[in-house]
Amino acid sequence: MLVANAFSGVLTLLLCIGAGVLAAKLGYIDDGTEMKLSKFTLHFSVPCLLFTSCLNYISRELISELGAILLIPALIIPLCYAFGAAAGKLFRVPRKNFGLFCVMFSMSNAIFIGLPVCLAIFGDAALPLVAAYFPFNTLMFWTLGAMGLAADGGKTFKLDSGTLRKVFSPPLLGALFGAVFALLGVSLPGFLTNALRYMGNMTTPVACVLAGCTVAHMGKGVFKLTREGWLTFAGRFAVSPLIALVTCILFSAPPLVTNVYTLESAMPVMSQSMLLARAYEANHKLAAQMIAITTVAGLLYVPLLIFVLSKIIPS
Repeated sequence: MLVANAFSGVLTLLLCIGAGVLAAKLGYIDDGTEMKLSKFTLHFSVPCLLFTSCLNYISRELISELGAILLIPALIIPLCYAFGAAAGKLFRVPRKNFGLFCVMFSMSNAIFIGLPVCLAIFGDAALPLVAAYFPFNTLMFWTLGAMGLAADGGKTFKLDSGTLRKVFSPPLLGALFGAVFALLGVSLPGFLTNALRYMGNMTTPVACVLAGCTVAHMGKGVFKLTREGWLTFAGRFAVSPLIALVTCILFSAPPLVTNVYTLESAMPVMSQSMLLARAYEANHKLAAQMIAITTVAGLLYVPLLIFVLSKIIPS
């Protein structure tokens, strides 16, 4: 059943992504519109989705039942980064690409791709777990990841108020406030809850359309991978999910937790890596290439990963 859900969910998302590709090719969505849609999703619909999901699915019983298991991503992502750094040194990744490579190897697109994928396969029950994975992924990216990207461009990383604002982004604040309201037993008026839910429901289709726009911008040379590109593939689709799977098994995590965390760790390269690489004058072209190609390959890879997980993890 889980494998069938994976195929069905991925096909649904691919159709929505196809609509994004068509819209971009027809000129309905240009670069400026794409950027505005991305900001709208990140600042409005995603926070609303995470707020309402945490409000509905986070409870004291859930916290009591799962406990430290919710903190497993705090171990998974640093381990993936350490493996990425070791692989970069072993395979002699150039210094100018080293920080970016470590980011691409270890940190995933947990929201724009990971959230719709997990929703399509596991349903709303996966939302609190995505909300638990996302903060640690974000924290690692804007601290250790940003330090590496700054070094690539010969810049100095500064942990200032601007960085803290990026860590405590609207999606993270939405999840935090939703969890706090749920644990305090705060109830909202029906009209407000409905408005937040309607806004949140926009996340999946808009995120898929944006992914389609990324795919539409892929040139013919996108498939000509460098050594860093092939190693990134190995990190995204083999090493990182394996680390997540083993970590969850060692902590005796429930099947749903193991599935969601493993799937989140196998998502495409973070879209923010290209923007930050450009800001630090690092190799943003490599970042753009790997974002595009891992987005396509990642969705095709999901059913295979779910099939493997169904054979390993008891239902």
